[in-house]
Amino acid sequence: MNYRATIGAGLTMLACLTTAASADPGSIDGEEPEMFDDPYTLVCPDGGYESGCARDDIERAVDLDDGYAAGLASDCLYRTRADCRVLASGQIAALALDTTLHWQLLALQPNDGPASEMVVLIEQDGAVPVLLLSHQTEGYFDAPVAVRDGDGRFLLHLPARNRGLGNADLVLMNSRQGWNWTSADAIMRETDRLLPAGFSLASPVGFNLREGSAFALVRREGDPGCCATGGIANIDFEQSDHALSISRVAFTETQVVGETHYDYPGAANGGGQ
Repeated sequence: MNYRATIGAGLTMLACLTTAASADPGSIDGEEPEMFDDPYTLVCPDGGYESGCARDDIERAVDLDDGYAAGLASDCLYRTRADCRVLASGQIAALALDTTLHWQLLALQPNDGPASEMVVLIEQDGAVPVLLLSHQTEGYFDAPVAVRDGDGRFLLHLPARNRGLGNADLVLMNSRQGWNWTSADAIMRETDRLLPAGFSLASPVGFNLREGSAFALVRREGDPGCCATGGIANIDFEQSDHALSISRVAFTETQVVGETHYDYPGAANGGGQ
C-alpha cells in the first residue's frame, strides 16, 4: 500500500509560494524578465521542460511509498521521464518538535531543456510521511540546515540560487503550531519597502540565520545590472510563533566618486584606462 499525506499547511505553503514567485520572479542584470511566469516549475513529470505542468502536478509525482526512506540515497522520489539522479540526501532530527525530517536533492535533465535541480522535504512524524516541500531551480540547492532548534522553536534554512535570477532560498519555521515559510524573494521585497525611495537590494543576499541576520549590497535606481552603487544593508530578523520577521534594517549609503580605471594583463604600461 502506498501511504502518503500532505497536510493542509503544506498545501497552503506551496500555493502561496507559487503566488509569491509569480508576482516577483526577480531580475536579470537589472531587468525584470516577463517570460518567467513561474521560475520554479521547470521539469515536468512527462520529462519535458516547462511542458505545461503546474506545481500540483509535480507534488503529486513525488512518490512516498512504504520504503521510501530506505532508498533515499539512491532512488529518485520524483517520478518523471526526465533523467533523474540523487545528488545528496539526509535526515534532520527536529528536537524542538519531536519529529524527523528527510530531504533529497535531485539533478534533473529534461528531454528538451537545460539541467535543473530539485529538493524534496518530508516530515516523518509517525507512520505516515508528510510532503512539506517539492521545489525546483535552474541553479542549485545546498543541503538544508537547522539553524534553530530549541525553546520550542525550529527554523530551517534551504540555501539556493536560481541562475541569473539570484537567491532562491527558502526558510521554514515551526513553533509547535504548524509549519510556515518565507522566501528570499519575500524578504527582499519587504526590505525594499523599508529602504529610502530609489534604492533596492541587489541579489544575492548573504543569509546568516544562525545569528538572525543577512547582508546585501544596495542598488541605486539607474544602476547598470553589473554594479550596485547604493551602499550596503544589514538586516536583522526575529522569529515569533508564526513567522520570521524583519526587526531592523541598517542602510549605509555610499556615493560614487572619481572614475573607474581598468587594467588588462599584458597591456603596455599596465593598460590603465
